[in-house]
Amino acid sequence: MTKLHETIKTSLDREAAFAYISDWSRQAEWDPNTVSAARLGEGGPEVGARYALEVKGFRGPTPMEYRITELVAPERLVLVGEGSGVWTEDILTFAQTEAGTQVDYHAEIRLNGLLRLVEPFLGRYFDGIGQGVLEGMKRELDARA
Repeated sequence: MTKLHETIKTSLDREAAFAYISDWSRQAEWDPNTVSAARLGEGGPEVGARYALEVKGFRGPTPMEYRITELVAPERLVLVGEGSGVWTEDILTFAQTEAGTQVDYHAEIRLNGLLRLVEPFLGRYFDGIGQGVLEGMKRELDARA
C-alpha cells in the first residue's frame, strides 16, 4: 500500500473551499491525472454519492468509481475509489486559518492483481501524482478567493 500526505494553504474561506472540493464531479478541474469526472445520479455531495472518473493510467484513460463514505461539512471528506487493479481512499480535512483554509490531503493507494508486484517501485510516481493534485487544488481554490 502506498500512502500520500500533502498540505496546502489557500486564502479561500473553509466553507467555500469545502463546497468546491467536495463536489467530486469537479475533480478534473484541479487534478491533472483526471481526464473526466461526473456525478452518477442526482444531488450534491453527500454520503453515498457516487462519481465516475476517467484517470490517466499506464495504458491510457482508466475508469474508476468514487463513493463518498464520510462527509462532515466543512471539516472532513472521505472517498473510496475503485477501478481496474486499484483501490484508493482519499481523506481531506479542512481547517480554518487566519488567512483562509489549510487542506490536508491523505491518500492510501492499493494496487491489486499483477499490479501489486510493481507497487513497491512506484513511490516516486505516486508522489508526483500527489504533488500535481495539490498544486492544481491550490490553484483552483486561490482563483476562487
